[in-house]
Amino acid sequence: DAKADAGEALFERVLDAVADFSTRHARAVTVVTLLIIVISVASAAQLKFSHDVLSWLPDDWPVYQATRKIDRDIKGTVAVEVIVDSGRENGLYDPNLLRALDDLSSELNEKEVAGVLVAKVTSVVDILKEIHRALNENRSAFYTVPNNAALIPQEFLLFENSGSDDLADVVDSRFQTARITIRAPWHDTLVYMPLLDEIARRFEARLGDNAAITVTGTMSLLSRTLNAAIRSAAESYLIAIAAITALMALLIGNLRIGILAMLPNLAPIAVTMGLMWVLGLPLNLFTMLVGSIAIGLAVDDTIHFMHNFRRYHDETGDVHDSVRRTLHTAGRAMLVTSVVLAVGFYIFTLASLNNVIDFGVLTGTAIVLALAANFILAPALMVLVHKEG
Repeated sequence: DAKADAGEALFERVLDAVADFSTRHARAVTVVTLLIIVISVASAAQLKFSHDVLSWLPDDWPVYQATRKIDRDIKGTVAVEVIVDSGRENGLYDPNLLRALDDLSSELNEKEVAGVLVAKVTSVVDILKEIHRALNENRSAFYTVPNNAALIPQEFLLFENSGSDDLADVVDSRFQTARITIRAPWHDTLVYMPLLDEIARRFEARLGDNAAITVTGTMSLLSRTLNAAIRSAAESYLIAIAAITALMALLIGNLRIGILAMLPNLAPIAVTMGLMWVLGLPLNLFTMLVGSIAIGLAVDDTIHFMHNFRRYHDETGDVHDSVRRTLHTAGRAMLVTSVVLAVGFYIFTLASLNNVIDFGVLTGTAIVLALAANFILAPALMVLVHKEG
């Protein structure tokens, strides 16, 4: 078929052109690539860890608009729970403990703490003060913890006998443990880490000798879990790179070439992370996956290239010819698989969620960059290595 032959001939010429370019300009290719890697690493170093689920949603989604409206009007879609255990039954009848809780509420309520505006603090003390004021003709002067400790259990008993079950939300049945709810606006999940630490510090400083403090709740759980997950994922990259480098050197049989062979594997990750900084994208659980996928595919391509190049070079001793033959054999499979994979990930751009779109774009781009690195940088490195050898 004439068209098929013409297409095959064009494909052959493209591969030859790539091989000629990378081998004839090996030094320039290497220098420019190293410069790009340095710039990308400098940009990537400015990336911040993040996990803001709300930013993943389109602006026109009702749940996004509703959350923003609640934050704008009430400033409290997120709750942090503090559990105060007095360590003894009826410990919450202690007026000193209740006043300390009241002081802490005043310190936090509608104040900016660790960069986060606390919208509202509620606890058993608020109920007690409401009861005390109601029993004293609703005079504002009595909106306080009773000075007479004997009044506290009596007022709680009156409130329980009235039929209200509000106390069950803030204290246990033994009046030993109290629950303090601190509401704040929606932020990036990791932004709450300093807030949680500061809340724990203040409660410990004020109540540490008289009660056990536990800062908990959904936001505390998510913040600490995601913070640990993202940071451990970052650490795993370093471990993976070290392990892959050792295995690459073992496969090739030469430590220096094994280390140099990692450049085509690391360059796509570095450039992709630099691109993330340019686009204003953070490091979250989704974007962290891009690097692991990219290095896996890049290493696969590099192994195919290095294995075939070494075989052809052992036969001919000619670097330029070995590169050409490698690209005409393994290079074909590398090109086809990379294009298919990249297109598969770029399809994610049709998704609704922003995080899925970002993941698709970054992963597809990383795959294309990995292919380019193995087609252009890897041959250039082989030319330089064997000239020096």
